[in-house]
Amino acid sequence: MLRINLKRKNMMTWNNETRDIKDGKKESLFSELHSLLSSGLDFGRSFRLLIEGENDKRLKRVLESIYASVVKGQTLWESFAAGERFTALDYGVLRIGEETGRVDESLRFLADYYHKRVEQRRLVTGAISYPLIILVTAIVVLVFMITVIVPMFEQVYARMGGELPGITRWIIDFSKNFPTYLLIVISIVIVLVGYFWLNGKSDSTRSFLSRLVLKIPLAGELIRKNYQARFCKLLYLLCSSEVPLLQGIGMLKDIITFYPYQRSFDIICEGLKRGEFFADKLGEFPHIYDRKLYTLVRVGEETNRLEEMLQKQGEDLTRELEHKLKQLGNLLEPVLIMGVGGLVAIVLISMYLPMFRLGGVIG
Repeated sequence: MLRINLKRKNMMTWNNETRDIKDGKKESLFSELHSLLSSGLDFGRSFRLLIEGENDKRLKRVLESIYASVVKGQTLWESFAAGERFTALDYGVLRIGEETGRVDESLRFLADYYHKRVEQRRLVTGAISYPLIILVTAIVVLVFMITVIVPMFEQVYARMGGELPGITRWIIDFSKNFPTYLLIVISIVIVLVGYFWLNGKSDSTRSFLSRLVLKIPLAGELIRKNYQARFCKLLYLLCSSEVPLLQGIGMLKDIITFYPYQRSFDIICEGLKRGEFFADKLGEFPHIYDRKLYTLVRVGEETNRLEEMLQKQGEDLTRELEHKLKQLGNLLEPVLIMGVGGLVAIVLISMYLPMFRLGGVIG
């Protein structure tokens, strides 16, 4: 089974060029290289033109290093992997293209992938930017009220004497203990970050974190659809390149690195070796593979149209993901406004409630 060597021994490195390349730049790079190769130019001429047309000096040096590596005999995917500026997905797809003789299709796939990713990022940014501003502003306002306004009211009520309502006493107690609560929260965060930093690569930690992430409302579903769409598109690329299904699933393990999917690939491969159906193995993981995908894969296996079904589901999942992102943007803003308004109202009412009662007594 083919595997991508992530250790990259004996490969050249660019120590001062380790910053990741932005998705928009990757889209442009892969799209331009695909266009040049599709026009009939050989690889050497195409890559030199790509280098000459690049204005970003850092990226230009990376491209020059990649070209020099290829000239010396390295494969294209190894040269891309060596610089540590490209992801496992990038050089994994390029490896598929090189080993199946379909580099142009791999480049087109990557260009389309990053185009969709840029669009999805814009949707996410549009969906959360204003709600994020509201959330940050609300946190600042609430902290100011708890640390400044509430103590002022507490002093006034202490001079007045009398019994305070329960909610008022609770808010005042929370205000007094707020620095302690804040210190506890910061300490817990530091401990958790330290633990996951030291143990983040262990299977148990990765499994726990992935389960936690997938259970986050809304976000968990978006993450699952994103990885499913990537799975379908990559497996379609492999199958359409006549890579055997068992070998293709094994290659995906080095490209899709989210733990639940990596683990499923191992189990699916074991089942395929025993002669079990692909769809049946997918059905063992309902928490990461939709029922619709299971059904389409089963139909594809029975009708010998697996490639077509994978392509269709990949496109459908991408559309669903974009639709969900738009829905998220429409939902977050009113929910946050109501939530923040409710919290501020609770604090204000709890502080003025004793005055309202006093006014009623006087009246």
